[in-house]
Amino acid sequence: MKQYTACEHCDYLLNAPVLSHNECAFCPRCGHRVSHRPKYSLQFTLSFSIASIFLFILSNTFPFLSIGVQGQQNEMLLWQASFEFWNHGQELLAVLVFFVVLLLPFLLLIGLVYILWPMIFMRSLPIGTCWIARYIFKLKSWSMVDVYLVAVLASLTKLASMANIEFGIGLWGYISFSICLSSALANLDRRRFWQYLEKVRCHERLKQQNQPT
Repeated sequence: MKQYTACEHCDYLLNAPVLSHNECAFCPRCGHRVSHRPKYSLQFTLSFSIASIFLFILSNTFPFLSIGVQGQQNEMLLWQASFEFWNHGQELLAVLVFFVVLLLPFLLLIGLVYILWPMIFMRSLPIGTCWIARYIFKLKSWSMVDVYLVAVLASLTKLASMANIEFGIGLWGYISFSICLSSALANLDRRRFWQYLEKVRCHERLKQQNQPT
């Protein structure tokens, strides 16, 4: 049975080939990469997602940075950044930072662990797997953790000349969290995921048929 897929770049409909490990499929019209199958991609996504959850908790528990001005020392946690914007009258920026930096990445990680752990280790599909997976693929491009990290580092270079800044454990945890989250999403291939989901679904059907009645 042929499986057709559309190129995300030019919408060309093509017959998707069956890929082996570390192979890529490209669109014959525009050359855009249609699919990629890295070895153990879903397993890497799961492991990086679990590590990202622990690092996310770490970065929000310990001080993000400490600023000293004229003998006064103030510490700030990561989750307090959006509230500081809100207190200074930047409500829209506060909501945006809270959504794309805190809420959305955490929900993506929880969703990935929720659907991938049973699929990989128990060969089963938890409730709402397809619905959650669709939203993960739609929203993963809105996770701007790396953009926020670059903006913070750029701001710190300017503040360093005006105040004494000390990096806290939360900042180092957030840097590690950004790397792990980017790695988790980079290894998550859409077509590979749906193919693996169909395999797990067939495994569930065979298991139900073999059960004694």
